[in-house]
Amino acid sequence: MLSGDEATAVLDRQTSVMEQLASGARLTDVLEGIVVALEELIPGSRCSVLLLDDDGVLRHGAAPTLPSAYSDAIDGLEPGPLAGSCGTAVHLGRQVVAADVSSDPRWEPFRELAVEHDIGACWSSPIRSQSRIVGTFAVYDRRPHEPDERERELVRRFTHLASIAVAHDGAASEREARHVAELARQSAERANHAKSQFVTSLSHELRTPLQSITGFTESLKTLDLSPERRQHALDGISYASAHILSIVDDVLDLARTEAGAMPIALERVDAAGVAAATVALTQPLAAARGITVECVGPPVEVIADRRRLQQVLLNLVSNALRFSTSDTVVTIRTEAGIQCPPGAARVHVIDQGPGIPDDLLARLFVPFDRLGADAGREGGAGLGLVLAKRLTEAMGGLLDLDSTVGFGTHVTVTLERPAADDEA
Repeated sequence: MLSGDEATAVLDRQTSVMEQLASGARLTDVLEGIVVALEELIPGSRCSVLLLDDDGVLRHGAAPTLPSAYSDAIDGLEPGPLAGSCGTAVHLGRQVVAADVSSDPRWEPFRELAVEHDIGACWSSPIRSQSRIVGTFAVYDRRPHEPDERERELVRRFTHLASIAVAHDGAASEREARHVAELARQSAERANHAKSQFVTSLSHELRTPLQSITGFTESLKTLDLSPERRQHALDGISYASAHILSIVDDVLDLARTEAGAMPIALERVDAAGVAAATVALTQPLAAARGITVECVGPPVEVIADRRRLQQVLLNLVSNALRFSTSDTVVTIRTEAGIQCPPGAARVHVIDQGPGIPDDLLARLFVPFDRLGADAGREGGAGLGLVLAKRLTEAMGGLLDLDSTVGFGTHVTVTLERPAADDEA
C-alpha cells in the first residue's frame, strides 16, 4: 500500500501530466517527466518507456537516466518469449519480473549488455491504450531485486499515467490527420471549382468566334452575296479562326508553364532588339487605333529564351493597346546599370491608358478573368498577363505591375544579365 505522502505525490504527478497534455507538450517530454517522478519514489531505480511502432518492434520512448548506449542497443527490440523483460512482457501481454537477470533465461541474449551497464534486475509492464499494447514501462535495479507490493503499486499507477499520455498523443495525431484530410478535401473542392470556372470561361471565350464562323459560313452557303460582302464574310471567318487558334495556343502554353514543362532555351539575347521587333509587329494594330508605340533605351543583353521573351513583350504591348485610347503612347523601354538590381536588366512596357482600379489588381493574373467587362473596356481572353508572368518566371525572371487610375499601367520585366555584363 502507498503512504499518504506517496499517494499525494502520485496525484500531483497525474495533475502535472494532465496539464502538460493540455498544453500540447511533446510525448517524449511527458514520458520523461513520468519516468523521473517514479525514480524519485523508488530510490536507486532507473526507468524507461519503450513504444511499440507500426512494425511491431519496440522503440526508445524515454529513459533519461539509463546509459544512452544501452537505450540504443535495445531500440528496435522485437517481442518474443526470450526478449528480456520488455520484449517478453509485450509477447505475453502481462508484467514480467526478472529479479536476477544473470540467471533469468529470458535475459540470455542480453547478459553481456546487462553486465556492461550494471543491470541486476528488471521488471516491465505492458502499456495499454484501448485494450491494445502500445509499449512497456520498465524499472531497472543495479542489484538482483524482487519488487515489493509498494513498488508494484507505484509501477502500476505510473504505467497507467504513461498509457494516458500515449493515448492522448495518438488521439492528437488522429485529430491532425483528420485536419490534414479536411484541408486536402477543401483544396480539392477549390481546385474543382477553379477547374469548372476555367472550363466555363474557356467555353464562353470560344463560343463567340465559333458563332461568328457559323454565321458567316451560313451566309456564304445560303445567300447570294456581293463580292464585297463575300470577302467580308471570309475575312470574318479568318479572323475568328485565328482568334480561336491564339486562345488554344495560349491555353496550351499556360498549361505547360504550370506543369513546369515549357521548353525554355536560355541564351544571350539583346532585349532592345526583341523590343524593336515587337514594335514592328504591333505597329499596324497601333496605327489602326490611333496609338503610338515606340521603343527607347540602350541595347541590353539578358539571359532569356528569345522566342518566349518576344511572346512576353507581344502579350504586354497587345494588352496595353487593347485598353489604351487614341492619341496615347505605349513605350517599351530597356534599362541596365545602377538603376537595376546587381546582375539584372529590365524591360518596361508603359502605357497611358485609364489605369486599373485597386479592387481589380488582385484579379489581373487569374486566367480568363476579363477585366474589360468590369471596366467598360474591350476585354481579351484574360490570358495575356497570366502567360507573360508565367513565361517570365520560367526564364528565371520577375514580372511586376503597377497601375494608377487616370495615368496608366507600368509593367516591369526583370531578367538576369550575362556574367560578363554585370559591371557594364
